[in-house]
Amino acid sequence: MQRHPYSAGAVKVAFWFQEFRTLVELLSEGKSFKDIKELNEQENIFGASTVTRKKQIFSTVSARAKCMDESFVSLFTRCNISAQKQLALAAVMAKDTLFYEFVYEVIHEKLILCNYELTDADMDKFFRHKQVQDERVAEWTEATFNRLGRTYRGILTDVGILEKKNGSPRQIYAPLLDFSVEKWLNEHDMAEIVRALSDR
Repeated sequence: MQRHPYSAGAVKVAFWFQEFRTLVELLSEGKSFKDIKELNEQENIFGASTVTRKKQIFSTVSARAKCMDESFVSLFTRCNISAQKQLALAAVMAKDTLFYEFVYEVIHEKLILCNYELTDADMDKFFRHKQVQDERVAEWTEATFNRLGRTYRGILTDVGILEKKNGSPRQIYAPLLDFSVEKWLNEHDMAEIVRALSDR
C-alpha cells in the first residue's frame, strides 16, 4: 500500500459513502473520471449545497477511488451495502495515511487488548505522538486536531465501528470483514488494512 505525506485535509471532508457509491456506479457504467467531473459540474450529482462543496466532494471521492485497482469497481458493485462500506473505508485508509495509522495504532491496538472503548484521551495521545514524529504535524493547531478527531470519529461511526453518540468514551465494535473484501485487499497489496481492522 502506498504511503502518502501526512495531511490535515480530512478536516474538510466526511465518509461520503453515498457519494462514493455514486461515483463507483458511474465508473462501472463505463464513464471516466473526466466524464463524471463534467456531469457533476452540470448536474450536481452529489447534491452538494455549494459549488465549492460540489468540487470538493468529487475531488475527494475520486482521489479515494484512484487509490484502488481497476478490479475494485466490479467487486464493489457486486457487494452488499455492508461490504461496500468496508471497501469505501479501505479506500479512505489507502488515500489518507494519517487516518490509516490512527486506525492501526489506536483502534487495532484496542481490539487486540479487548479494550472496546475509544476516549478523547486516546485521540489526544495519538495526535501528540504524531507531533513528535513529524515536523509538519507539529505545526498544526489545536483546532485542527479537534476537527480531525471529529472527522475520524464520524467516518468510523458511519461504517459501524464506533458507537453513534456524543461524548467520550465511545464503544468500539470489532469489524467482521466480508470474505470477498478481505480476499481482494490481501491480493492487492492492502493486507495492512486487513490487519488494521482485525483483532489479530
